[in-house]
Amino acid sequence: MQYGRDKAYDILRQRLVGGHYSPGAQLKEEPLARDLGLSRTPVRTALRRLVDDGLATDAAGQGIRVAEWSEWDVEETFQLRMVLEPYASFLAAKRGGPALSEQLDASNQTMAAGIAKGKDGIAQVQSANRDFHHALLGASGSPRLRAILETMIDMPIIKRSFYIYTSQELEQSLHHHRDLTLAVRAADGELARQVMQLHLRMSYLRFMRHRSEYRRDTINGAKT
Repeated sequence: MQYGRDKAYDILRQRLVGGHYSPGAQLKEEPLARDLGLSRTPVRTALRRLVDDGLATDAAGQGIRVAEWSEWDVEETFQLRMVLEPYASFLAAKRGGPALSEQLDASNQTMAAGIAKGKDGIAQVQSANRDFHHALLGASGSPRLRAILETMIDMPIIKRSFYIYTSQELEQSLHHHRDLTLAVRAADGELARQVMQLHLRMSYLRFMRHRSEYRRDTINGAKT
């Protein structure tokens, strides 16, 4: 029974993160159960977990539906972050001092430990990544930047996308975090800005590539 619940959750999570279903599409238990070769009970449990994750919604009278994170939502979020977060990193490197670099080091160690655990450590990787970006944002000393960027950093579909990345891709992200930490330690604002720009650009390309690959595999699978 536990295997069935985990299987349903893992497959549906990958589909939602990968954009297999259109935003707002209803997720019905019976067709999904037939599609996955499972009973309705594990599918029902998986759908509830996806609602808790923020990948699906459960509005009264409308059933469970795919959270409406459209292509434009993702594009706009990354573009805004690529404009604003490098500037926040520039300010943080100038203003953060030793306390910030120590905080970032701790986050990097936690992220590395999570990556080493494989799939079992993804939640730890997510948490460490969030802490890292929020630490830089807080150290920027700009309430306006915080007001704009905080919700973007925590965008649900981006957070859940960690599940579709390879360990090598997570290591690449961690490498960027370590370079940013070095820039903060050196109080080099321009370097911090450049590294964050690269980090976010690579994150965007990685995310969109996985979405495209997943859709292509799904279409090809349906034809065979």
